[in-house]
Amino acid sequence: MAVLNTLLKPLGSYKFELVYFLPVTCVIYFTRYYFKRYRSPLANAPVAPYYHILLNYFGLVPPPNNSELTDSLSQFLIQVAQDTKSSPLTVCWSVTGSPLVIVNTLKGIKDVLIDGAKTKSKDGVASVQRGDLIRLIQNLVFGGKNLNNTIGEEWRWRRHVLLPPFQPRQLVPKLLPYVASRAGKLLEVFEKQAESGEPVELDELFMDMTMDVINYYLYGRSELNYDLVGGRLNLKNQHQKLGLGFQSIEAFLPFGLNKTDWAQKSYKPTRDTLKEFIRNSLGNALEDYKKEVKTYESNNVPEKQRSYQSVAACAFASGKYNEDQEDLINDFLSLTFAGYDTTAHTLAFAFSELARNPELQEELFKQVRDVLGPPPVRPESITAEKLARMPLVTAVYRETLRKYPAVVFIPVHVNKDTVVDGAVVPGGAEIWCNVRGIQMSPSIFPDPEKFDPTRWLRPEDKLNDGADNGFDNMTAENLNDSSFITPETQYNFPDLSFTLGTHACLGKNLAVLELRTVIACAMNQFTCKLKEGSVIDTMVVLTTKPRFGVWTHFEKR
Repeated sequence: MAVLNTLLKPLGSYKFELVYFLPVTCVIYFTRYYFKRYRSPLANAPVAPYYHILLNYFGLVPPPNNSELTDSLSQFLIQVAQDTKSSPLTVCWSVTGSPLVIVNTLKGIKDVLIDGAKTKSKDGVASVQRGDLIRLIQNLVFGGKNLNNTIGEEWRWRRHVLLPPFQPRQLVPKLLPYVASRAGKLLEVFEKQAESGEPVELDELFMDMTMDVINYYLYGRSELNYDLVGGRLNLKNQHQKLGLGFQSIEAFLPFGLNKTDWAQKSYKPTRDTLKEFIRNSLGNALEDYKKEVKTYESNNVPEKQRSYQSVAACAFASGKYNEDQEDLINDFLSLTFAGYDTTAHTLAFAFSELARNPELQEELFKQVRDVLGPPPVRPESITAEKLARMPLVTAVYRETLRKYPAVVFIPVHVNKDTVVDGAVVPGGAEIWCNVRGIQMSPSIFPDPEKFDPTRWLRPEDKLNDGADNGFDNMTAENLNDSSFITPETQYNFPDLSFTLGTHACLGKNLAVLELRTVIACAMNQFTCKLKEGSVIDTMVVLTTKPRFGVWTHFEKR
């Protein structure tokens, strides 16, 4: 005690304040917590079951745990959605009294992603926006603003520039020949493995392919300076290293500590390498763009009638990006990061299901062979019209995305009170749109654990070749208005994995093109089965991936 008095003696009059500081702070904290928690419009909403201290008490996603034997996050989301008491939503209350709201109905999700994003106050701020935390961390990891971490006008002008080249009218004629050609190289690998009798791990192969496709379309060239990233096949590894930033504890440090080189040591060198690769690739794309402009000018083609071969050229033509290209580099880093592994994982899961279902393989083969004819199939002979005549191929990828969604939830931040399927969610709350859970709901999808592509076949698909080309023009008019889906109309369920509304995934049509082309071409030429002893399970590391890979044997037809 004497020592304590000696230490406090110099403080003089501050001793009184120190004595009462702790209890006053506690009173303020508990008063604030009480009003936020028990005076909230969600005070009586069902509370989510306990899953993890970070989720239930801090509203944070637990980091991936490689020692886990099962996908516990997905199991939690499915459990919540299948609990009738959790409809339309359930809540995790943080230690500050702020709610994390898990939305478990299709109407609720549409209220958030479509109506909430459209409804704006007088200052132009939408009722909901991208989740605050994910925007903060993404800005940190990617080293600046980009299409996927901005809001308001900063996001709007980027979307306006980058959306047109990803619309079917531009994307399909420019990219389908390359996708078909690249799929042909994939089939050559399958053929070699078939001859050797050895299994092949598909997820890695598909990531190599999808990385090639996204880079080809971004820059308009198949040959880029891959030496900058340690070789073509190493580019995906560099992106995976960058992804470690989202799992880094240092990224969550306060007071700006997360912006220091020390805190970013696990991913900043990789980010710098990737940005140098992008800058170099943009230099090549700029040369090609200037040649295209010169050709158009010599032929007196008006600017509005010009169609450029790469996304980079479209960006240059817009005049929106600064000459230093920093914004464009950040946008392309974000597009590449989001545009290769999600499609690859979906393909891997699709083949894992096909490999366990020989009858489905035969049904696909008959439909595909009828349209494409016997191999070898020339890449230029594969058209969007032919892909549209194979509704079962479309049904396979849609059922894959239902059972193995690329994203298990969609995070958004609530700016002002928003009605979500009849419940008022207060401003300041965070929302998870529970994609994983609702897509495993037996009230919509009977026997949800069963892989059944026929769920997605419309009545007209069962009678003829089908009329829907399966691409999305990403306009509000293209959205199905119905929020009430029954087992009889499950084919009307929207593509939640690509999100909905104004922030729908920019690369959806690119992914669909790759999915349909690879599935069709492979089933036309091969049968497949899983390696003996294979275990197919999911693991969420930013996106849903095969925990143990997908090891598959191929045989030529």
